Amino acid sequence: MIMFFNIKQKGRDGVQKECHLVPEKETIQIREEILMKKVLLLIALMVCALCCSPAFAADGGLQIPEQVTMDHWACKQIAELAKKYAAEKKLPETVEVEGKTISKAELAKYLLYVIEKIVVKCDLEGKDAVNRDDLDRVAVLHEALKDELAKYEGYLTRRESIEAILVKPELPAFEYKIGVNGFLRGEGGGNFRLPDFSYNPGHSAGRFLYRVKPYAYWHPTDYLDLHLEGQGFGYIGQGQEYNRYSLYQGFVEGRLPGSELLALKVGRQEFVYGSAFILGSDAFMDGLTFDALRLRIKPVDKLTIDLLGGWYAKPFSNGVEGNLAGGYASWTFSEGNALEAYGVRDTGSGNHHRGEHRDTWGLRGTAKLGAVALEVEPVYQTGRLFNAANGRNENIAAYGGHADLSMDGTAAGYHNHLFVSYALGSGAGDAASGVSSRKEFSTPTNDSSLFGDMNVIAGFGADVGNHHASGLQIFTLGWGVDFTKELNFSATGRYFLANHVEDGFSRNIGLETDFTVTYAVNDNLSIIAGYDHFFSGRFYRDASGVSDDIHYGYLMLQFDISRVKPKVFAKK
Repeated sequence: MIMFFNIKQKGRDGVQKECHLVPEKETIQIREEILMKKVLLLIALMVCALCCSPAFAADGGLQIPEQVTMDHWACKQIAELAKKYAAEKKLPETVEVEGKTISKAELAKYLLYVIEKIVVKCDLEGKDAVNRDDLDRVAVLHEALKDELAKYEGYLTRRESIEAILVKPELPAFEYKIGVNGFLRGEGGGNFRLPDFSYNPGHSAGRFLYRVKPYAYWHPTDYLDLHLEGQGFGYIGQGQEYNRYSLYQGFVEGRLPGSELLALKVGRQEFVYGSAFILGSDAFMDGLTFDALRLRIKPVDKLTIDLLGGWYAKPFSNGVEGNLAGGYASWTFSEGNALEAYGVRDTGSGNHHRGEHRDTWGLRGTAKLGAVALEVEPVYQTGRLFNAANGRNENIAAYGGHADLSMDGTAAGYHNHLFVSYALGSGAGDAASGVSSRKEFSTPTNDSSLFGDMNVIAGFGADVGNHHASGLQIFTLGWGVDFTKELNFSATGRYFLANHVEDGFSRNIGLETDFTVTYAVNDNLSIIAGYDHFFSGRFYRDASGVSDDIHYGYLMLQFDISRVKPKVFAKK
C-alpha cells in the first residue's frame, strides 16, 4: 500500500476531510492525476510562449506598439471615426496616404480630437445620438491608449465626462482571447494550521500554493459567447501535498441579436454579486463555481434582473453538495448609485439532511457623492436547519449585514483611500452551548474582505477547540496610499466581538491587523507581499488555556497573460 495525502481540511460546511490509505490497485488513478498535472502545466507554458510570440502579437492584440502604421487596427479605426465625426484634426497625410509611422503618443492625441467631438454631440443630443458600435470602438481605443491620453491636459479636464460616456460595454470588445491567469504564493504561519486555518499554539508551518487557470474565450458574434477555463490548484509543504485539476468554468451565453433584453448563460460558471458579502468566488483560494443556468433580463437600461440556479461543482466545492437558486435585481440610478434586491435558496452542505435549506433575503444600496462612497446591505435568513441534538429540522431566524464608508483624497501629493465598516451577524446562546444554531447568521459562499486576509475568522462565528462563539460584530478601519501608479501600501485593522459565548467566557475574540504592499509590474503582472497579525482576545485564553497570537505572511505573484483579437466593427 502507499500513502496518498488528502490533507485534513475544513470545507465550507465545517466538515473535516481526513487523509486515507490508497490500495495498490488504485495507484493508476494517482498516476493519472500526475499526468493531468503535467498536461496542465504544459498547456500553461504553451499559452505563455504563444502569448509572448511576436507572430501571435501581429494577429491583432489590443496592445498598441510604440510606432504604428495605417495597417494597424488602431490607426484604421481612429481615421474612420475622425472622418465620421468631423474631428478638428485628422491623421496626417504622411500616415494615411504615404504609409509612414506614427507614435503611440501622437495617436492618442488624434483619438482625443475624436472623443471631444463625441462628448459635445452627447451633451447636445444625448448619448443615444452616437451609434453604440462607435462608442464600443472608442472605449476599446480609450482603454488601449489611456496612459498616453492622461498626458494631455484636455483629457484630464474632461476625464469624468469622457469616462461616463464610455462606460465599459457588457459585450466583449474582442473576437477571441486566450491566456492563463492565477497566482503563485509562498506563505507561512505561526500558532496556525494553514490547511484548515485553525488556531494551533506552538505550531508553525510554511507551504507553496498555486492556482493556474488556462482559458479561451470566443465571441464569434455579438449574440454568442463561449468560455472555457481549466484550473489547477494545490499546495505542498512540510510533508503535506494537495492537488486538484479540473474544468473550472465552461459555458455558452446567448442573447437576442441586436438587443440586451434577454441573455441566457448555460454551463459551469461563477456567481458573484455585489461586494460578495453573500455570493462570491473564494478568489484567494481555489474558487467556487456552479453547474448552472442564468437568465438575465434587461427591460430598460437601468434595470437588470438575474434568475439563476445550479449545483455546486466538484472538485472545488470543498465537499459541499447541493444546489443554489434565486434571483438578483439591480436598478442603477447613476455611476456608483444603485439599489439591489435578492433572494437565494441554498441547500449546500457536507452532510445534508432531508428538508434542509437556507433562504437569504437582502437589500444592497450604494451611493457616491464626490470622493465619498457609502454601501449598506441588510440581510435576513429563513429556512430549515437540522438539529442533531433532537433529530429534527428547526426554523431558521437569523439576520446580519454591513455598512461601509470610504473616502478618496490627496494628501502630501499622494492618493489616499480611507475605509470604515461595521458588520453584524446574529447569534444565540443556544448556538454557543451546542443546543441549536437556527438563529446564527451564516454566509458560507461569501468572499468578503470584511473577515480579513487570514481566514482565522471566516464567518459570523468563531471556533477554538470545542468551544464556539455565536454571532459576531466586526469593526474595520483601513487606509491605503498610492506612492506611485505601480506601488500601493495598505493597512487594515479588524476587531471581532462575539454576541454570545458560553457562561464565564469573554466576548473579546481578537484584533486582526493586515499590512499589504502591492507592486504592479504591468497590467498583467503584480507582486503582493503581506504580513498579518491576529492579537488573540480573552476568548482564546478561556477556550484553550493559552493566548498566543497568530502570525501569517505571504509573497504572491498574480498574473494574467493573454492575447486577443479585437472585434472588427462594421462601418455605419
